[in-house]
Amino acid sequence: MNFLTTALLLTMSHKTSACGGLVPVHVQRAAAASGSHILRRDTPPLESPTNQNNITHWTVDQNTRQMQLSDDAFFNARDLARFNHDENVKVYQGTAIRNLTEHLEDIVVVYSNTDLTLHNHDYKILFGEGDWTLAVETITGIQNGPLTNLDGTYLPPTNKPVQYDLMTIARWSNGWMVEEYLWSDNPLIYRQLGVLANRPAENLPDLELNLASPLSTGPNNTDTSSLNKAYMAKSDDALNDGNFTLEGLKLSPKAEIFGLSDQPLSPQGYIDWLNNMKTAFPDLRLENQPYRQIVGQGDWTASAAFLSGTHKGELVLPEYISGKPI
Repeated sequence: MNFLTTALLLTMSHKTSACGGLVPVHVQRAAAASGSHILRRDTPPLESPTNQNNITHWTVDQNTRQMQLSDDAFFNARDLARFNHDENVKVYQGTAIRNLTEHLEDIVVVYSNTDLTLHNHDYKILFGEGDWTLAVETITGIQNGPLTNLDGTYLPPTNKPVQYDLMTIARWSNGWMVEEYLWSDNPLIYRQLGVLANRPAENLPDLELNLASPLSTGPNNTDTSSLNKAYMAKSDDALNDGNFTLEGLKLSPKAEIFGLSDQPLSPQGYIDWLNNMKTAFPDLRLENQPYRQIVGQGDWTASAAFLSGTHKGELVLPEYISGKPI
């Protein structure tokens, strides 16, 4: 087992400025290579916080606004004029690493679903540090286009509703996204559409929309991101050492852990999950020295890292995947 994982601790929302332009030549070329067609939309120009073609370094505020603008354009408006991906972008999604052409091919499949909407006003979570941003938002709609099957082939439309969260960690250079890490709960999506058994219950608990603002809840809006990132590294050291305790993992007794089951896990539930993974993968390791990237702002931290291990013991899976350990 060797795949990319993203982690997120704590939350906030942050707003900034805008940017725009014509369809970039490299996007046109990549789209042509993927067989898709780009039509220029008759939209008014947006005021740019910084010219994408100069060498002025963008601020976190400008990068987070550019993230929002990019989602507004390419996802909700189907407008690749403001796709804002660099021609040499690398997109990490699970075990796959895609270039711009391959990423556009995936987007063409998304576009075949006519009413999928990304809810990014406000994001559930949006923050950044340096050249990096993190965004979490909900996607809703009807799956009335082709669906990638578990074996990589395509299934016909199900015409069933879907609702899931998408997380994007991105690195920016003068308004262009040059590195992108994507995460979504694919098993949840397949269950909603009937590809996997055991359809999830309605209105499952999730991170609340725009949980808190400002980015720090400490006195005088103190930014403790450096300390938080250090504690996150210690938490992952404990994971690698098998020190599955509240102190080792730096968990509050009242913490809720999302993304591993339908219901958020308690700290003990998370420790039980880790013990299950350690039994199945005795050499389980998260590469945190260094991380692919760790980002912090205010009370929030996020990381991108590779999780690896060798399957040697019994792995307990949800019943909709397997009724017995594998």
